[in-house]
Amino acid sequence: MINKENIAALRAEAWREELRKSKKAKDRTDIPRVHMHELDAAYRITNKEEVNMGLTAEEAVTEASRCLDCPDPTCMTGCPVEINIPTFVKNIERGDFLQAAKVLKQTSALPAVCGRVCPQ
Repeated sequence: MINKENIAALRAEAWREELRKSKKAKDRTDIPRVHMHELDAAYRITNKEEVNMGLTAEEAVTEASRCLDCPDPTCMTGCPVEINIPTFVKNIERGDFLQAAKVLKQTSALPAVCGRVCPQ
């Protein structure tokens, strides 16, 4: 279970502090959102392929670098499986996709499904 003490301890890890110091919060908020590529509507009406085409590694890192790593992460509020979203995102920002996946799997048996239906 994720609680405030656990969040604070994870946030205090050296690699997280280094990431926070690497870019000012104002600079992070100025980064434009990366929109996920989608199949063209005219093409997708002819098949049942996945609509979202995902992000490249570079795009994912750019999008993750928008995260402010808040001390009280409201992005976790209401998550029914209590995914530690900031730790997941910060691992992506540093390019450690395997560790990011491990964070998801700590609390979710079906991360691929959750990634498609979660409104966050």
